[in-house]
Amino acid sequence: MPILVGNAETTLSFAEHLFTEGVYAPAIRPPTVPDATSRIRVTVTSEHTPSHIDYALTVFQRAGQAAGLI
Repeated sequence: MPILVGNAETTLSFAEHLFTEGVYAPAIRPPTVPDATSRIRVTVTSEHTPSHIDYALTVFQRAGQAAGLI
């Protein structure tokens, strides 16, 4: 599931913030995707519990705020 961020540097910073809090969602940047379309790639599986999802959403919110996206 892609979460579009746009700027490659912001996307990398976002992904690093997630990782430091225990959420692995890699940054996908050029040349893998076109310029200005960098994104965070999220994979959710049946092994993720509701508490895993709640925690990930909380971390995404903090990362988004730190990156100035929300």
